[in-house]
Amino acid sequence: MAVESEVHHESSEEYDSEEYEDDEEVLDTEHIDVEMEEVDFKTQGKERCKDAFLNFGYDYEDNEVDQDNDLVDEDEEGFGSEEEIDDTAGANDLDLGDAVGAGFPIHEPSVKWNKMKPLLGERYESPHQLQKCLTNYAIKSGYNIKFVKCDTVRLTAKCGSKMKSQPCSFRVHASSMTQDRSFQIKTLVDGHKCVRNFNISNLLSPRWLSRHFLKELIMKPNLKCKEMQSIIRTKFHCGVSWSKAYRTRCRAMTIIDGKLTEHYARVWDNYHELLRSNLGSTVQVGVTVNPDQTTYFHRMYLCFKAIKEAIGRDANNQVYPIAWAIVDIENKANWKWFLELLTEDLNLLNGGGFTMISDQHKGLLEATKEVLPNVEHRQCARHIYANFRKTYYGVEFKNMFWAASLSTVESEFLRKMDDIKEVNPNAYEHLIARHPHTWCKAFFRTDVACEAVENGIAECFNAIILDARKKPLLAMFEEIRLYMMDRFYHMLQKAEKWESVVCPAAIKKMNKFGEDLRNWNVNPSGPSIFEARNGLEGFKAIYANNILPVNGRNLWPRTSYIKPLPHLARRMPGRPTLKRKRHVTASQDKYSQNKMKVTGIGRTV
Repeated sequence: MAVESEVHHESSEEYDSEEYEDDEEVLDTEHIDVEMEEVDFKTQGKERCKDAFLNFGYDYEDNEVDQDNDLVDEDEEGFGSEEEIDDTAGANDLDLGDAVGAGFPIHEPSVKWNKMKPLLGERYESPHQLQKCLTNYAIKSGYNIKFVKCDTVRLTAKCGSKMKSQPCSFRVHASSMTQDRSFQIKTLVDGHKCVRNFNISNLLSPRWLSRHFLKELIMKPNLKCKEMQSIIRTKFHCGVSWSKAYRTRCRAMTIIDGKLTEHYARVWDNYHELLRSNLGSTVQVGVTVNPDQTTYFHRMYLCFKAIKEAIGRDANNQVYPIAWAIVDIENKANWKWFLELLTEDLNLLNGGGFTMISDQHKGLLEATKEVLPNVEHRQCARHIYANFRKTYYGVEFKNMFWAASLSTVESEFLRKMDDIKEVNPNAYEHLIARHPHTWCKAFFRTDVACEAVENGIAECFNAIILDARKKPLLAMFEEIRLYMMDRFYHMLQKAEKWESVVCPAAIKKMNKFGEDLRNWNVNPSGPSIFEARNGLEGFKAIYANNILPVNGRNLWPRTSYIKPLPHLARRMPGRPTLKRKRHVTASQDKYSQNKMKVTGIGRTV
């Protein structure tokens, strides 16, 4: 039986971060060149940097996506050929010997990639470093090369030209030095007799290309594969397939965001850094410990102190996220866990005076009844209409449904439902069976400041974090946190520019009321008092306390907890979807950019 272990902590002023101080050297990110051509990928001898954005200078060859050979990309044409060249030095070969300190140059890996050129006698750290230098030289020069031998003790490369009538004499041979831990070029026949044709697609491997697309993908994470193909064709004068561009993008994003196992291994370090930097915040990490003592990540909850006292919408009737969590599966147990933490953070008690709008997820319904028995639980009218529209579609049904949902008094609701009954009695019965008191404004409680009939605010937040949800654990949490910091700052700056003491959304709503009720006066008993009373001052107060900055991963405190593994994957039937599932009504929304197309589907001829 698996045992779940959770650590729950709400940071306070007494939280001591000194015991987690890291004695390792802090790296200066400003002096690290993002372009990988100027950095050597070393296979051993250096510890990986703690920050994913500082890992550019270290090895990324372990457990690669394409499972490449340590030295040769086996799936690329021209590498690992069965043709061999005798390793014995020929008459034209120059044996430089293995004398240490003979004055031969040492390869400088920091040289820009298109300036690299092999030199006779030049010493390298490893065959991999020489292979990288030869690849850069060939791509820059436009001549193809073929690695005939490439292992841990020797490397032989020759021209990759297929001209049999006049074979090219270009050849490089290198081997390990016996008295020095170096790899030296022993033979070099420079100069090509073939014609430059830039037919070097076999050298443009995903591994090599990924190091040259880091800067572009950091600045533009949504760079498409077709755009990458165009950049490669312009920059390197050679075309590559879409699949190679896709593998290149996957490799580069893994370098930028870090490997999946590394993210889960550092979840405890992130936990302590969040508590240190944002005192008073609530962070909870849950792991599952199997009988064999293997630890797997289970779930994580985060609620910053700066946004604990929110109500879901700000005074300008805009989205205000409160807390978020990541779980292995959406079920009753996880919903109950989330609601218990949210209840504690916001002091909801039994839910009296609060409103929850959902899409009627069964696990959420049952968890709400147990944790918040007195909360007003509404159904999202948009979801109700989405199901209603499957059978009863058309403009007439749509207008009648929303007229009934937005009714403010019961008598008005009954009249609207009678109109639906006259058109189609079955449509009337369908809506009555869906509990109108949970999706019609006429039945909502008047002691709560929420007039919404649908949870569009949740849909907006889901659309914003769509790209973040595709990233690994810590990268996803960091992107959401940075978005929230940026939003708090810009919303406060926007509020500072308002000249009125009332928020624009409240003014717009009052102007709309005034079109029909020119003599209507706002007073404390009016339905819009919440918007007017909580005007500019209330709005600014919400964003006054922002989320505090968090250190980079290289400065996170090192913890002694067991590093959890990624949660066990659940294989769902069918191909996994990447795009957000939109409701059938989304295309009809006046704010949607994707309008419905006129088709003849469903028409009987």
